[in-house]
Amino acid sequence: MLISLIIPVYNEQSGLADFWQVTDGILSQCKQDFEVILVDDGSTDNSWQSITSLTHNSRDAIQIQGLRLSRNFGKEAAILAGLRQASGNAAIVMDADLQHPPSMIPQMLSAWNGGKVGIVEAVKRKRQDESLPRRLGAKLYYRVFNLASRLDMDGSSDFKLLDRRVVDQYIALPEVGRFFRGLTAWLGFHAVAVAFDPPQRHTGRSNWSIGNLMKLARSTIISFSSLPLRAVTWLGGIGILFSAMLTLQTLWYKWQGFAEEGFPTVILLILAMGSMILLGLGLIGEYIAEIYQEVKHRPTYVISQSISPSNRDNQTTPRSD
Repeated sequence: MLISLIIPVYNEQSGLADFWQVTDGILSQCKQDFEVILVDDGSTDNSWQSITSLTHNSRDAIQIQGLRLSRNFGKEAAILAGLRQASGNAAIVMDADLQHPPSMIPQMLSAWNGGKVGIVEAVKRKRQDESLPRRLGAKLYYRVFNLASRLDMDGSSDFKLLDRRVVDQYIALPEVGRFFRGLTAWLGFHAVAVAFDPPQRHTGRSNWSIGNLMKLARSTIISFSSLPLRAVTWLGGIGILFSAMLTLQTLWYKWQGFAEEGFPTVILLILAMGSMILLGLGLIGEYIAEIYQEVKHRPTYVISQSISPSNRDNQTTPRSD
């Protein structure tokens, strides 16, 4: 059987040689044939040159090819580009920073059991050493995402093995904006989890800033659930109930022949209602923005160059997918 390895690469020049040294040793111990697809997601360092050099390590059992995107389209686009290029009976998606241990590949193949399992997902036993705000933010995000989408993503990662039928269904999805972890869970195929402890990065640093993580959280929650819009409706209902109670109180005071000063109450009501209205408009705007991105039907990525053992010196005509 042929197994495809999909490896998104973004500014990983310093660690690619170490990654391949470890991965090559693991793959050489497996009985399957492998194709390794390295997708350069618009790196600004010499990652593409490193990928080009790695293609010279191709041999009969392990074929290495590279795809270069015309700019940084994001990790989700790089994963999609690799999956569309993959021709294996199964595909394993993993990072190039060795935080997804290549030593897990034999265990994942064993759990896959030749196609009897649709998805084998590597689940983190614990998170890496992170700052307290990042850990709390991650916990809050997973709680909100689970509540909104009814998909349990706690501890999940992009480190997954997908059977061919899952790959075909994933690449057939019409969405432009994708969330790999969420969509593979949404597809509903039988999944088996294998646990791992993510090691620390040996080289480079994470490309995920707090801003990028917040943007990802916003986009994924909106794309998987309309719960935030329903929350605005609930806030409106609470506001109506509060207004009715305040009206009854005001009428009662009037009937009793006395009235309290109402200026602070009016100010608070104006501020509360105005904030709820702006919050509702903001959430509606976020959903409209997501719809706008989808209806434009722009390609998810553009491939500017590809390289394989048979065309190491050839540059492809740029294409979009």
